[in-house]
Amino acid sequence: MSFGSQLREFRDEYLHITQKQMAQDLGVNPGTISRYESDEREFPIEQLQVMKELYNIPDDMFLAIILDRPLKSVRPSTGLRTLDSTSYYSNGWNEPADAEYRLREIIAVTDQMTPDNRALFFAGLQNFVQLFKNQLRN
Repeated sequence: MSFGSQLREFRDEYLHITQKQMAQDLGVNPGTISRYESDEREFPIEQLQVMKELYNIPDDMFLAIILDRPLKSVRPSTGLRTLDSTSYYSNGWNEPADAEYRLREIIAVTDQMTPDNRALFFAGLQNFVQLFKNQLRN
């Protein structure tokens, strides 16, 4: 495998987005993504960190993509966007795995939504988080 095929696999099987969507996200032409994936063009090193942050790629997955390791040996393709399992999302849960499981449930639900409904859901979630933060301050 090559970086291009790793990129294609990650885009298809983990992110479930089109070349066009990735191109929009990275600010390039869709043909450029196609050339990256077919190894006709080298992926710019300065874009690696941008891509990692943009898609919240966990370190183990990111290294597998760069080092040309099988992605499924790192994390199985579940149809979900990947999360960093070492992150603690709340001090209220006993285990980070519990937090990751809850977040994966939310992601699974939002992946089934239309883009408009997903945007509405996350806007409402952001409002809820802000209200919660305001309550904690009082």
